[in-house]
Amino acid sequence: MSGGAVAFMAIAVVVIIVIAVMSAAAERERAEALAAWAREHGWNYDRERPELVDRFGGTPFLSGRSNAKAKHVLCADHRGHRVLAYEYTYTTTSHNGQTTTTTTHRYTIVALSTPPTPVLEVKAEHFGHTLLGLLGVHDLQVGEQAFDDTFRIAAQDDAFALAVLSPQLRAWLLERAQERAPFRFTGGHVLAWSTGRLEPDAVVAGADTLVDLLEQVPAQVWEGTRG
Repeated sequence: MSGGAVAFMAIAVVVIIVIAVMSAAAERERAEALAAWAREHGWNYDRERPELVDRFGGTPFLSGRSNAKAKHVLCADHRGHRVLAYEYTYTTTSHNGQTTTTTTHRYTIVALSTPPTPVLEVKAEHFGHTLLGLLGVHDLQVGEQAFDDTFRIAAQDDAFALAVLSPQLRAWLLERAQERAPFRFTGGHVLAWSTGRLEPDAVVAGADTLVDLLEQVPAQVWEGTRG
């Protein structure tokens, strides 16, 4: 190996180390800022909680073993509901025959506790749609053309889905159709997700939206889910 090649490799190593150090420092600063926000606003903060990586399934979560992480976790009681929010990230690598590219995928997850429920997912129709990989989950239409043309529904239990998606809730969702925010009832939570890193103000706004959504759900829906 020539001296020039050795020098180039040495410089490359130094650059990689510098980038790694700067990235770690920025991550520490961000964690400190989020912890300070949490203390000021009465939330709890954890820098990372590995057990949350496999807590939920479906979009945008990976199934099976992966390099995914659940970081910058915020929890609080908010408007009478227990809120869990975190940043879900993973990386993928692609190779075009000459160069290898690593891409970081980053999502903000906001979840509210609910009684146990079947799976029900509502997405904007134009987002592209992949059925959840769960037994019994299938596409469903409610029979209202404006709603069915705007949203795509994946349901595990038709009766539960139709009870939740009452005329009142459908009207509420159609009024906010431009927001196009997907949500999913799953197990003991209703959750929403968006691309990008976690920001506290967006978490609070997302939690408020989910609380507003739950307030539109007919009370009798929960009578068949408790216990």
